[in-house]
Amino acid sequence: MNDSGALFFVLMTGLAGIMALVYVPLRIFLTATERRRRYKLLQKIRRLRDELVQPLEPGAAP
Repeated sequence: MNDSGALFFVLMTGLAGIMALVYVPLRIFLTATERRRRYKLLQKIRRLRDELVQPLEPGAAP
């Protein structure tokens, strides 16, 4: 491995591997948390919409 081109290739391949090992779990985590946040927001919107649809009780002050 006295060739500088081969050494450069091995170093770049190793760097790319390390970056992938960091990036992939981070991307999965961020995607999961974003979906969880969006799901909770949709639940809140649906709950508020259901509350608006329910008629007021007779005799209740507005």
